[in-house]
Amino acid sequence: MFCREYGNIGRMPILYIMVGVGFSGKSTLAKNISEYLKIPLVSQDALFFEKEKELNLDLDDEKQWEMLLNMCKQRIVKLLREGKSVVYDNVNLRRDHRDELREIAQEASAQTVVIYLDTPEETLNQRQDNNKVTKERHDVKQEYLDDAKAQLEIPTADENPYHFTPETDLNTFLQQLPV
Repeated sequence: MFCREYGNIGRMPILYIMVGVGFSGKSTLAKNISEYLKIPLVSQDALFFEKEKELNLDLDDEKQWEMLLNMCKQRIVKLLREGKSVVYDNVNLRRDHRDELREIAQEASAQTVVIYLDTPEETLNQRQDNNKVTKERHDVKQEYLDDAKAQLEIPTADENPYHFTPETDLNTFLQQLPV
């Protein structure tokens, strides 16, 4: 049984795996899913800003991002083993990254749901340009965005992805998610 007020009761927890490049809307949708289902949200970006001063983190240090990724995975495992579903907000661009997350979930007796944010290039660029003015989120270097776009492996049918586009009705989308 699932109760939005209390989360999973007597059901296998679910790891919701967000997939998409920068400015696709992953963090916004992940937050919406987390709030709608009343489940925890694990975000590598949020963890960076949480630990930035404590660990003297550098946005351009790949080893530090790897450390943060491992910290996220540890949090995910802990939550899943506690029987809690969780939303994981990260790019998860490549199939092998998602496969690793599926293995983590399986080892914790959890299911996975892949959510792909299919955002047109024009929209990505508009959001990035708007962010340069509003500074609503941290800036992302163009080279990192370009690299992410090149690495993106769109989830295939065998991953059973849920597609979210800028035209998708949020409420309808949230209501169709498995719980």
